[in-house]
Amino acid sequence: MIAQGCRIASQWCLAVGLALLWGCAGTGEMVSVNVQPQQPFVQSGQPEPLKIVIEPFEDLRADRSKIGQRTHLGGGVTNFNVTGGSPGVTVAEALAEALRWRGWNRRGWDARVVQSGVGVSGADIVIGGEILNFSANAKSRVFNTKLTGESRLVIKVKNLADDSSTQRNVQGEQTKLVFWFTSEDVESLMSGLLQDGIERFIADTKIEGRGLKSVK
Repeated sequence: MIAQGCRIASQWCLAVGLALLWGCAGTGEMVSVNVQPQQPFVQSGQPEPLKIVIEPFEDLRADRSKIGQRTHLGGGVTNFNVTGGSPGVTVAEALAEALRWRGWNRRGWDARVVQSGVGVSGADIVIGGEILNFSANAKSRVFNTKLTGESRLVIKVKNLADDSSTQRNVQGEQTKLVFWFTSEDVESLMSGLLQDGIERFIADTKIEGRGLKSVK
């Protein structure tokens, strides 16, 4: 009787395990993730009179159909992409939002996103750039999921007053383990990477006259 009970228990555990694996299988669906700075910047006073326009970043990644995927324990994948499908717009909007709330000297600046090549009357600074890597991948394992996020951006600045320019390379990588995975984990990871990159860009540059210069 005991042996029979053990066999039944083993079969039941096996069935449950297979059911869990089947339930954890990916279907190849595309999930939109809302990537933006994790914490709101603290606005300080009225925006400075300098006008900054930001163009969507050029996406130079080999695979532009998604920013990454989750490999499921039971097989298959779930794909991720930013809301709207354009990381270049996502990066530009996040940068503009950060500058409006707290940019150089911890002040708010007049920054807005425009279409590439569209001139804005009275603009002082044009910021654009390239996305070399902006990816989030997750691998589900027994009892946890490992997430890896990578970001590599080239931020290009053109000062219209004197036609000068500067360029900064910003890159970062983060990993974390979660017990119960949701798409919000990807949002948090990539938002943190983007925020760190923007803060490094602000720290490495300074407003000088009506232009943006490198600190170094």
